[in-house]
Amino acid sequence: MKVAKIEDHLSDKDMNDLLKEHKDSYNIYRRVLLIKMVKNGDTIKKASEIIAVSRKTGERWVKEYNEKGIEGLLPDYSNCGLESDLTDEMLEILYYYITHSDKGYTIEDVQYLIYGLFKIKFSYNHTWFIARKKLGLNYGKPFIKYNARTEEDMKLFKKN
Repeated sequence: MKVAKIEDHLSDKDMNDLLKEHKDSYNIYRRVLLIKMVKNGDTIKKASEIIAVSRKTGERWVKEYNEKGIEGLLPDYSNCGLESDLTDEMLEILYYYITHSDKGYTIEDVQYLIYGLFKIKFSYNHTWFIARKKLGLNYGKPFIKYNARTEEDMKLFKKN
C-alpha cells in the first residue's frame, strides 16, 4: 500500500497539542487524528477506516491539510444558510416603525407590519426570531402596580 505524503506544517508535539485543544470538537479532532495517523505511516485507507470516514473523505482532508495547513482542517460554513429576505435597510425601517409607535406590537402584529411594508410573509417563529434576536426587541406582560399601599400594609407584607 502506498503511504500518502504529509507536509510538515506541524510537528508531532504540535499535533498532540491540537488534539488536546480540540478534544471537544468532534470534527476537528477526527481530522487532526487522521492526519497524524497518516503522518506516522498509516495509509489513508486504514486511517479512514479507523476514524470511520470514507477513503475519499480522508484523501480530501489530507489534500486540504497539505495545501492550507491547519486552516484546511477547519470546517468552512461560509456558504451555509439562505440569504435573509429582509435587508439591513428593511430591518432598520421595521425597527423604526415598532419602536416609534405608541402601540404595543405582538408577534402577529409584526407579521402584518412586515407584510404591509415589504410584501413578505414569515411564519410566527421566524417573525419572533426577527423581532427578538435580530432587532433585539423585548416584551413583557403587563402587571398591576400597587402604588396605593400604606406603611401599615408594607409592614404586614415584610412580616409575612
